[in-house]
Amino acid sequence: MADLISSLTSKPQREIAGSDSASRFDYQKNWAFCQMMRRHIADESYLIAFEFHDDVLFLSPADHPNYAEFIQVKTSSASKPRSLSSITTRPKGKASIVGKMYSNLSGICSKHDVRVVLVSNNAFEFTDKELCAKDLDAKLRQRLLAKLTVEIPGFDEKHLEKLNFLVTGVSLEAMQSFLVGEATELFCHKFGEDHGLNIRTWIRLIQGEITRRNNHPSDAIATTDELIEKKCIGQNLVEGTLNHMHAKTRQTLDVATISNYLTAAGWTMTDLIRLQKKLPEASADYYNPLNGEVKDISDRMRYIVMDENGSTIDLDDFLDKCVDMTMDNDHIANIYKQTDYLRALGALVYYDEV
Repeated sequence: MADLISSLTSKPQREIAGSDSASRFDYQKNWAFCQMMRRHIADESYLIAFEFHDDVLFLSPADHPNYAEFIQVKTSSASKPRSLSSITTRPKGKASIVGKMYSNLSGICSKHDVRVVLVSNNAFEFTDKELCAKDLDAKLRQRLLAKLTVEIPGFDEKHLEKLNFLVTGVSLEAMQSFLVGEATELFCHKFGEDHGLNIRTWIRLIQGEITRRNNHPSDAIATTDELIEKKCIGQNLVEGTLNHMHAKTRQTLDVATISNYLTAAGWTMTDLIRLQKKLPEASADYYNPLNGEVKDISDRMRYIVMDENGSTIDLDDFLDKCVDMTMDNDHIANIYKQTDYLRALGALVYYDEV
């Protein structure tokens, strides 16, 4: 029997409607981000894929997954509880919400430890927390079973053990604040209360990676390596970004010191202001271990911190050389070929090296 992750790459993708607004897409990915951080705090081994067979797919353990959770996230701005009929109705005879989710359990995945989870930001009529379908009130359980028996050939009551409902209790408007709170808990857990690290910078980094993986076409995934590399974020990647950020930011660039030096070297106030405006952007790229392009540029800059005699060159000369060297390189993307940005990036490299 093929292992679980190989089965997932072989199984054809079903059509996924996707989020119908930017805010709902943000909610979906940020909820998954929060779940990922909770698993990280618990030291669980995990992989998480986005828009692969369903909205979110959790796999564990990361090195050889034998368990999968297919998760669909539904959001509503209404306060009215989500009814059972709303998730079992078949519009124009097509599959219901729950019916579509059960397709993840069919075929080659049926022999593996798999469950499906329907997540809602507001309560269901039958629960306001987490509940397995087998534990529904008898009357509602029979209603659900009757609907799914008609819709799905061979469906029986035992299949209800694979379906779970989860209520987040977090509104659309509150999710971003909730996310920051979860990240704060993670940072305090890992680094202590007085870590002094920029949590929001790390959040933006991971959100960017989630978006990038979400947008990679699922039907282009043909191998397990491609699935892990192109669609998944895992425990090792998250741990790597946390450790890298901590190592890089234990000492921060002394802007006042370099400003005084560059003023003495003939820089104008306008030059200094432009440099300082670009420092946050350059810092985010520089401390991002996943940004290979900026890492390559930074490595090139390190080679010219010292002159041919092994002495450190003056900062103003170094920053000019950084600009000239990068502007003349046809292999570097134009997005990075901005004088003030390169000066800011060069200042970070210089500070680290000296």
